[in-house]
Amino acid sequence: MPPRRIHLGVCGIGYGHAARSLIILRELERRGFTVTVSSYGDGLRYLISAGVNALPSPPVSYGVLPEGKVSIKMTIYRNIMLPVRFLEQLSYELGYVEDADLVLSDSRVSTTLAGKILGKTTFTILNQFNIRIEYPRYRRLIEVLEAACYAPGEIWGLSDEILVADYSPPYTISKRNLVIPNRFLGKTSFIGPIIERPEEDVRRDDVCEIYGLDPRGGPIIFYHASGPSYERRILTRQILPILDEIAGEYQVIATLGGDEPEYAAKHLKVYRWIDDPMKIFAISDLVICRAGQTTLAKALASGKPVIMIPIPAHGEQLGNALSVAESGAGIILEQDKLSRETLESAIKRILSNESFRESAEEYRRLHTKLNPIEQICSRVA
Repeated sequence: MPPRRIHLGVCGIGYGHAARSLIILRELERRGFTVTVSSYGDGLRYLISAGVNALPSPPVSYGVLPEGKVSIKMTIYRNIMLPVRFLEQLSYELGYVEDADLVLSDSRVSTTLAGKILGKTTFTILNQFNIRIEYPRYRRLIEVLEAACYAPGEIWGLSDEILVADYSPPYTISKRNLVIPNRFLGKTSFIGPIIERPEEDVRRDDVCEIYGLDPRGGPIIFYHASGPSYERRILTRQILPILDEIAGEYQVIATLGGDEPEYAAKHLKVYRWIDDPMKIFAISDLVICRAGQTTLAKALASGKPVIMIPIPAHGEQLGNALSVAESGAGIILEQDKLSRETLESAIKRILSNESFRESAEEYRRLHTKLNPIEQICSRVA
């Protein structure tokens, strides 16, 4: 008899893991499985806001400076008790996993370990295996920390199978964060990004009417705010006035990830939240965003080139941005260099060069051939 009770542990840093886990959860429930879910931080809030009876776990996070830059010193300070916090989180997960027949971990070390301790079949879903630290000033310290950061990978390697929620090489968005040891490659599969499937029959006129855009007007630019709460707000606070200034030449629509706008926009369309952002991706000519893997995957699966503004000193986002830029589907703009001049220059460069759209189209065509949710469900059935 196939397992009917599944526990899903979700990384709670930012919205990306929770967003894709929600897609998995809904499909598993549709197929008759009973699923318990645990998370923390932004992920927990996202799941609860979506109506999920998510269970809390002790939070972990990294340190951030006031300007939104990842701080090594603050990360060490905030996680000085990390071993104790991890054991506390593991204790919670052991309780949640106990009655499950099968365990799914979305980048949660404690969930993977709890599943294996209790002898459960355990799958780990991830798009980051090794943690990259971008901080040249403390190179010796970084070498020590990066070595320590391989510990989560050793625990993920205990999984019955590792499911990489990303495109296969050479299109892998997170390839710089996926240095997987050879001994684990035999249990590793690339299943594709877990995102809402782009609609193929989106009517541009209908979507434009809903959001007050002119389907025959200037290029449509979509600013999609995402990532951890503080870092998301820092960029939104900085970029909205700039977008408002250029909204005369372009049609600009912004969604703020649930945040209240702190700037009274005169020209651009601003929404706290859009229920179906994939339709906005579909009608946009380019997307401006952070460099989280889920957001990039949504834009590229829609065939849209991107202007990426990674969280400063955030190794994962910088790695993602470099991979997409090297593929020709986007441009990296550093947060501390963001201005009207630099943003307009990047916009004009993308809109005037067809190669950016063509490179993004490669991702769209690849995505139509993938079905990551079916791959997950076929393993748990």
